[in-house]
Amino acid sequence: MGRRITKFLLLSIDTWRYDALSRTNPRFNTPKFDLLTKDFSFAERFFVPAPATRPTHTSLFTGLYPFEHGLYGQTYLKMFKGIPNLFQLFLEAGYCVTGRSERPDVFRFLDFEPFIGPIDPNVRDQHLGSLENLIGTVFPSEDTPQFCFLHFWYPHSGYGMRGIPSAPSLKRMVDEGRVEEVLRFYYAAVVHVQEFLLVEILKRVGLDEWAVFVFGDHGEGFCDEGMAHGDLLHQNVLHVPLLVHIPEHEGLVFPNGPFSAIDLFPTIVNLAGLEVDYRGYGRDLLGGAEAFESRWVLSELDSLYGTGFLKQENLQLEHNRVTSRVSVDHKEIRRYAEGVRMWTVTDGQRLYREDEHTGDFVLRDVMSGEDMRCEDPRPFRAIYHDIVNHSGYLDLQAQEVTAREKKILEDRLRSLGYIA
Repeated sequence: MGRRITKFLLLSIDTWRYDALSRTNPRFNTPKFDLLTKDFSFAERFFVPAPATRPTHTSLFTGLYPFEHGLYGQTYLKMFKGIPNLFQLFLEAGYCVTGRSERPDVFRFLDFEPFIGPIDPNVRDQHLGSLENLIGTVFPSEDTPQFCFLHFWYPHSGYGMRGIPSAPSLKRMVDEGRVEEVLRFYYAAVVHVQEFLLVEILKRVGLDEWAVFVFGDHGEGFCDEGMAHGDLLHQNVLHVPLLVHIPEHEGLVFPNGPFSAIDLFPTIVNLAGLEVDYRGYGRDLLGGAEAFESRWVLSELDSLYGTGFLKQENLQLEHNRVTSRVSVDHKEIRRYAEGVRMWTVTDGQRLYREDEHTGDFVLRDVMSGEDMRCEDPRPFRAIYHDIVNHSGYLDLQAQEVTAREKKILEDRLRSLGYIA
């Protein structure tokens, strides 16, 4: 381990697919961004633990899988209590903590919500805001320890097309097999974030002092199985880019992985030298190849309460009215009739997916997307059960359970063989 790092910059590009990067897609034209990140290390097999913004960021900031931190899906309202997060830890360690987002209300009711404000507090539409205020806040003093998180929402569904007259229906185009045309709209939105927003920020980062992590929180479907992300576990959604720069670790070559977003938590707290009681499955990215051999990482989808958190009925709620993770004023929120529970495990090359209710499963190649032969799903189920059974945070699942949640938990424990 090198010297203790005192400056951290986390750059989250919402809906950033693995193929929306020049390193993976030669048609992707971002020369300025490429120049600034040419010496950044690239994790080729990096996966998110959920297909939606709220649970994935919660995993990133806590180092825990969704079943461990309690935010099973996008529309679960709160986390389990008592889980440390990066913002809190760095504030307690004396760092200047900054969080900005183009859509800060997506983090409403989460423990780290108070740390994340708008990109530009002077405008209504954050994608139209000025970077000048942001940059002046993020880099106030070279002598101050810094922890900064920036979240760019622009490539999220809509891909910058809102308000364009006669904008086409991208879902209809996907259904018609015109995926390449749809990708042009999507790629343009990601190029905008990389070539303009991130370039202007990275210009001002002294790489001899700052550890920088650039990552996607989830991808997008754009395929026959699904157009979007929140209702689908698919390699296009779960496999995202991760670019890393760590002072004194230039030229770092990552092992084949797989890596998970939960790995950023132990990596960052170890670089900062923070003492944290962490019992999660995340592994330090600097831990060497041995730490990632024979590893499988988990992703989870729970849409039992829907996928559309950003609704007025949620955003206008007072905090004290949210009385549990799935209840308001002690009354359970409306369930989603088409909601599902499913999970995947991947070793970075193969991805196994199973629907928890129906038992339907598929095994496929991560990179090609081709289905693979799977005569016996039991080894993959055993991997999943091992992760769930040996979590260091199973005690948290007893918190704030409604009668409906209790039944869901009992069904899960019954399927795992804990109860008859």
